[in-house]
Amino acid sequence: MQRRSNGIVHALLIRKEGLMITPSTHSVPPSGELCEVASGIYWLRMPLPFALDHINLYILEDEQGLYLLDTGVQSSQSKSVWRQCLATLQKPVIGVIATHMHPDHCGLAGWLCSEYNVPLWMSALEYYAASTTFAPTTGADTSVEMNYFIQAGLTADHAQQYVNDRTSYTQAVAPLPLAYRRLVKGNVLSIGGRDWQVLTFGGHSPEHVCLYCAEGKLLIGGDQVLPYISPNIGVYSREPEANPLADYFASLDTLAKLPDDTLVLPSHNVPYVGLNFRCNELREHHNTMLVRLEQFCQSPVSLLACMPQLYERKLTGQLLFFALAEGLAHLNYLHYNGTLSRQKNTDGSYRYQTIA
Repeated sequence: MQRRSNGIVHALLIRKEGLMITPSTHSVPPSGELCEVASGIYWLRMPLPFALDHINLYILEDEQGLYLLDTGVQSSQSKSVWRQCLATLQKPVIGVIATHMHPDHCGLAGWLCSEYNVPLWMSALEYYAASTTFAPTTGADTSVEMNYFIQAGLTADHAQQYVNDRTSYTQAVAPLPLAYRRLVKGNVLSIGGRDWQVLTFGGHSPEHVCLYCAEGKLLIGGDQVLPYISPNIGVYSREPEANPLADYFASLDTLAKLPDDTLVLPSHNVPYVGLNFRCNELREHHNTMLVRLEQFCQSPVSLLACMPQLYERKLTGQLLFFALAEGLAHLNYLHYNGTLSRQKNTDGSYRYQTIA
């Protein structure tokens, strides 16, 4: 296991599209290796067994030891990478911080906390969402999940496939600690001579945590503002009437007010500068999807029928699962702002129509 130091990663940045700034390819650390992106902040690129094949994890060095920020999914490979990297740094682990409840971010939180006997730091909504989502559901009424997919326009047989297939998702997360330390918006964490302000946002997840160091102009952004891809903004079966896109737009408004030369350390792709530009890009991306739906729904249509208007590639399996969730987030947004009406069809599906 090698440990590389880039000092401040700005030295390796190149300009993209005049405003967006990202590291050149050769500056990305190989999978499983550490790269010091700023003094006392280590970037670990952990492999993932998904189409999105990596997650960026960060280690914050303090005088007393190390804080691990996000964890990767539960797997023997992830555990091996953690052991090797922590042996390289030769400092004790003193805490685990999870930005949010998705498996690639908290999948090994329980194992790390148990292995090194340290506390887990998380926002309340993320901790309890993870606790309920990944807890056993044997014997639970699954009719609400069936209704979710039927209302989207799937057949009963197709819907049943999604209701039955949760094993790989839940197995990616080790049992969470039965106690945690709550991260609250506005709190400050002092780590390694830096004061990190806790920011929390909805949209991608219930109470996603970002950490901002004003003096160093550093933002640990998690999935909230990624440089190349849009984080999934989805409505799922556990809260089918949610309006996460409104929350996400509000988060972009807040983040766009941070200094534009802030170095963003995201959970996927690469660190970048140009936060205001990226927030505007993400807002425009979602506005484009909203316009397409408004134009397409001139006659009553189901969520499933809307998919080709939003995504060019063929959608099956997990791709369709996440696409439906994101499409529903946009339809719910338009429904709540009075742009679309919604009626239940005789087959149980919702049909959406633009209000003249």
